[in-house]
Amino acid sequence: QYALEAATGKEKWRFFAGYNPEPGAGHQGVRSSAQYEDGKLYFGTGLAKVHCLDAATGEEIWQVQLDDDPMRHRAQIFCSVAVHRGRLYVGTSSSQAQAVCLDAETGRIRWRFYVVEKSREGGGSIWTSPAIDETANIVYFVTGSLKSYMPPDPMLFSESMLAFDADTGEMLWHDQVRAADTFDLDFSCHPMIFDAVHPAQENEVRKCVGAGSKAGFYCFNRYTGQRYWKAMLTSSGPSSGPILNSTAVAYNRIFVVSNAAPVRGRSAMSVTAALHAYTGDIMWWIANPAHVRGPVAVANGVFYQGFDDGTLEAVDVNSGERLFTHKLPGLIRSGTAISDGTLYTATGDTLGWRPGGNKKYGVYAFSPDGQ
Repeated sequence: QYALEAATGKEKWRFFAGYNPEPGAGHQGVRSSAQYEDGKLYFGTGLAKVHCLDAATGEEIWQVQLDDDPMRHRAQIFCSVAVHRGRLYVGTSSSQAQAVCLDAETGRIRWRFYVVEKSREGGGSIWTSPAIDETANIVYFVTGSLKSYMPPDPMLFSESMLAFDADTGEMLWHDQVRAADTFDLDFSCHPMIFDAVHPAQENEVRKCVGAGSKAGFYCFNRYTGQRYWKAMLTSSGPSSGPILNSTAVAYNRIFVVSNAAPVRGRSAMSVTAALHAYTGDIMWWIANPAHVRGPVAVANGVFYQGFDDGTLEAVDVNSGERLFTHKLPGLIRSGTAISDGTLYTATGDTLGWRPGGNKKYGVYAFSPDGQ
């Protein structure tokens, strides 16, 4: 974990979260963004640990291991932590996946929910960060597929949207969108809280929670679990679905990216689209020359996305018109952070879709017009 001066990029401190040298330890390191709250940083690691640091100095305040046997269960944390009312919420990727609530001051576990507890098939991993309705005090998680694509019996909470009372962990509702899954079409995007306004009647508003999967984007009533709509952008690939990879919500629109090529024989590698938040209808779409592997962002009427060919791009949220592109020397896996009129992004990766990875690591700051 690194802290840099926002104005200059100069390193302030660094923190080493640990490493397991045993064979088969899996993805390690910090796999997602740290969460800042009240002078502290919270983040999870590939060792299934949550760390709390002093944000000013990088000194560790506490750490907690979330899995009792992380090697056997292949337990890891791929998502960012969410903070609400002095508590942390995070999920694990594991053969015994969990949704967990921690005390932000001490790291003590307040409650936990096992997605497929005591199942020999295992799975139901939580790959993405939870969302929190702060007014209703509800926390939402989405879950992955089972380790066995053809389990002997249905497992109730795999490939589901789950809603919990944030204080007690009581499940309020769930919707399992796919009980059995041969093609790994589980949720690949974090849940999002939003209010959706009717296209013709501004006083008609739906209270929604939604999330993207490899089979489309699902929109629910966030209090009852009623499913409002499902939208798909592209047809299935040779071994999976449309692969929604990144989403954002703003201006009564859901911005989504599908990394499945839209039309056979065309050069496009992915599609970006704006969906109407109330209906799920496509308002505009554009074809992209590369894949989007990290989070997307929206601010001040502009949508930002980064590609695995190193291109950072800005798009008008109303029309889909490209406003600027900037080519960086390494592939972009991070999202775009926006603060005080400055855009921040990073490059570099070592994952398997590029042989040998792309180790041109760097952090970059831009003005809003891409300079």
